[in-house]
Amino acid sequence: MKPFVALKASAGSGKTFALTVRYISLLLLDAKPNEILTLTFTNKAASQMNQRIYDTLLQLGEDEAIVNAIQTQTNLSQKAILEKKPKLIQNYLDSELAIYTIDKFVNKILREFSGYVGISDDFSIEFDDEELLLYKFLLSLDQEQFTKLIHFANRENKKFNSIVELFKILQQKDELIDFLEEFHNNYDYEALQVVKNTIMDHALKIKEFIDKSEVSNSGYNVVDFNSVETLLDKGKTWLTKDSLSEFSYFKKAKPPKELDNNLYELQKYIGVYYQIQESITLENLFKIFDHYQKFRNNYNKKRNSLEFGDITSIVYELIDKHIQKDFIYFRLDTKYHHILIDEFQDTSTIQFEILYKLIEEIVSGDPETFKTFFYVGDIKQSIYRFRGGKKELFDHVANLFAPMLEVELLDTNYRSSQSVVSFVNEVFEKLPNYEYDHQKVFSQTKGFVEVVQSENEQIYETLCEKLQELLKAGVQADNIAILTYTNGDVLSLYEHLKSKFPTLDIVTEMTSKLINQKNVKAVIQGIKYLYFLKESPGEKHEKIYQANFNTLRGKHFSESIDFSIDIKKHTLLEVVKTFCEYYELVDNNVLRFFQVLKSYETIVDFVYNIEKDDTPIVSQSKKGLSILTIFKSKGLEFDTVIVLDRLSQKNSDKSSLLFDYDGVKLENIFYKRQNRENFDPFYQQALQREKNLNLADELNILYVALTRAKNNMLILKKSKKSVFDLLGDFPTIKIGNIYKKEKQEEQKNTKRTVKYTPLNLGYQEKQKNTQEEETLEARYFGIATHFCLEMMKSFDEE
Repeated sequence: MKPFVALKASAGSGKTFALTVRYISLLLLDAKPNEILTLTFTNKAASQMNQRIYDTLLQLGEDEAIVNAIQTQTNLSQKAILEKKPKLIQNYLDSELAIYTIDKFVNKILREFSGYVGISDDFSIEFDDEELLLYKFLLSLDQEQFTKLIHFANRENKKFNSIVELFKILQQKDELIDFLEEFHNNYDYEALQVVKNTIMDHALKIKEFIDKSEVSNSGYNVVDFNSVETLLDKGKTWLTKDSLSEFSYFKKAKPPKELDNNLYELQKYIGVYYQIQESITLENLFKIFDHYQKFRNNYNKKRNSLEFGDITSIVYELIDKHIQKDFIYFRLDTKYHHILIDEFQDTSTIQFEILYKLIEEIVSGDPETFKTFFYVGDIKQSIYRFRGGKKELFDHVANLFAPMLEVELLDTNYRSSQSVVSFVNEVFEKLPNYEYDHQKVFSQTKGFVEVVQSENEQIYETLCEKLQELLKAGVQADNIAILTYTNGDVLSLYEHLKSKFPTLDIVTEMTSKLINQKNVKAVIQGIKYLYFLKESPGEKHEKIYQANFNTLRGKHFSESIDFSIDIKKHTLLEVVKTFCEYYELVDNNVLRFFQVLKSYETIVDFVYNIEKDDTPIVSQSKKGLSILTIFKSKGLEFDTVIVLDRLSQKNSDKSSLLFDYDGVKLENIFYKRQNRENFDPFYQQALQREKNLNLADELNILYVALTRAKNNMLILKKSKKSVFDLLGDFPTIKIGNIYKKEKQEEQKNTKRTVKYTPLNLGYQEKQKNTQEEETLEARYFGIATHFCLEMMKSFDEE
């Protein structure tokens, strides 16, 4: 076995297979399960990895490909592998496994060392109550701090909510910790004023000449300034020219060449002005943010609660400043000799920094001890940059530990049909500056690919037509997935398809809140109407909720609400249930909403706090056609996939901050200013780098979408403003014929009877029944039973 390997695994190339083979090979080479640290990025992935390893162990010997791969890794004979099988299964079941999400592993470190940073080890993990937090933050500011906040808001023309959004962005940037320590502002307002005076000196000479010349009214207007701010607004076009005579409004005046020297000096000092202004602005912002962070940390310590993002930052700070890294890993309950990391392209810089010492000790440690490091990923599937994922880390880590660590490529697609693989190769190989390796195809199925162009407003109708064609061709609804961009699209599609195909079962995989579901939203608006009608009659608050309620039901906004109930004489649940039955609003999500209502003591509590509830939406069915976002589809595969164009325009980045990286290191933070790129080359380059990263993100999202299909793929492209235009020439085509998967016989649901024989405690020599095969299910059942017994005294009817 090669001890240190990075595996570049394109979509469908057997990444999970490789991870499973690696893990079982380590077990066969006498590694203990609790010494193999296996990290994934979601609870679902961790659970699936656990189950996949166990199932493979149980079936070891039945799949020749797995045995051959393990033989290659271990140099063991098939006989030797199978002889060890019973012992491996037992060890796996008996051991405390170290298969975690990376967040849970970091959480584990903090709970072990929380005392070093003044946090109780029984802290809970939950989202901030933002309104209460901000209210208390404002109360905590002294006069000087409050004045700084007001001045910043005034100078930058920002409302408090906008400043809070900046705080949130800064909070998400864990790598900011090091940047803030190195940040230093060398300027003050006096320096800024000197530069402003210099700018005005040069600008007024140009203004004076134009004012004396014969130009159009537009020509006079663009030099109608009396400050640097109005100059930058009025002169945003002529200030960017190489010569004043190039500007159409000035041509008639024939500006002398000497004035171009003033223009050149203007451009130079405007660039300096932006840099000084930014440095002062960032210093003020960071000071306010520092107050906010200190307050929030103390606030969370008092309530003994953290968010997941906080945990990563605290552990990084713990390792960086409070405790030696060696001591931290020594104190963990297990000495990890092997590390396996999945989806490495989604790792953040800070997450890697936390793991670095552990990895370094394995790669550079005692060569006599059997230790390994293995990570797998695909930078083409890096779609979580907005959450901190740094695809650049893949190559950075490979270079960091070279030449000991080898990079290998998986270039055979085992998932998709010939037509799908061929189509994806053709689309992505022709893209300039896109790192793509040609995929070989394993499947013997020809498969089907069709690109259909639709008028923007007709795309739902086109989708219904194509879905009908698939169903008529014998493709089972259970084998079809529709991929779209947003949770809003998922809901909208669900409602549209339900109206067109009322008998069709539909599964919606989404993270949308329950309170945002149409009927639930209508209920909330209706109850708020009833409350304000009773509590504030005549103030017309209720009119807003009346209009909202009617609109959500598809009625005229002014239609009267004739439901009546005394909200003071009935419980909240009684009011809501009666209201829902009266207006026929009950569906699966509303039924779940009834459960949520139990957490609200009164209708007042409900009215003022329900918008904070983050209970997720319930899927309408467990089986049927799947509708999900492309983000949710990552890591999944479906027999037939319909990829839908971006239905709504992508939200533009309205943040005032621009983060510029040199590889994986945060190099600079720019404060965005309109037209600054025309005068500051460093800012211009940073903007271009961010633009390139955004383009790469969009291409990666498309790559994920186009690699989920096993046999059939349909792409619905809009005729105007299509996201597929990013892929260059994307003609309407049809390749192959719809592949119809043979309907598998439904497995009969067999209930496993659990036999229970009471222990005869008088006969300790009674032997345990060793005939019963132990499974993961039995193991977890045992843990659950133990927990039940511990908690028995706490059980009550509720």
